[in-house]
Amino acid sequence: MREEIRTSNHDLVARVATLELLVADLVDLLWQLDPKAMEKLARDAEQDLEIQQNRTPLPAGENQRMRLFAVLQDRRRKLQHRRGRLGASS
Repeated sequence: MREEIRTSNHDLVARVATLELLVADLVDLLWQLDPKAMEKLARDAEQDLEIQQNRTPLPAGENQRMRLFAVLQDRRRKLQHRRGRLGASS
């Protein structure tokens, strides 16, 4: 039973890593196809993060606020243009 749980956790980690790589490749492809739209998405992600940082925190929702902050920060990071990677793949 313990081995099954360990294997399933390993499989889950591998699947999440695979999805993250696919998302990164998709974002890079979208930068190539429509840079203006991706710049707008990146600006929106930056603005959403700034709005979240400047809000007055609710005392009961600190845990949820931190989770939202982490998600917004990750979104901003993933939408950043990776010029080095584009040049290498072209």
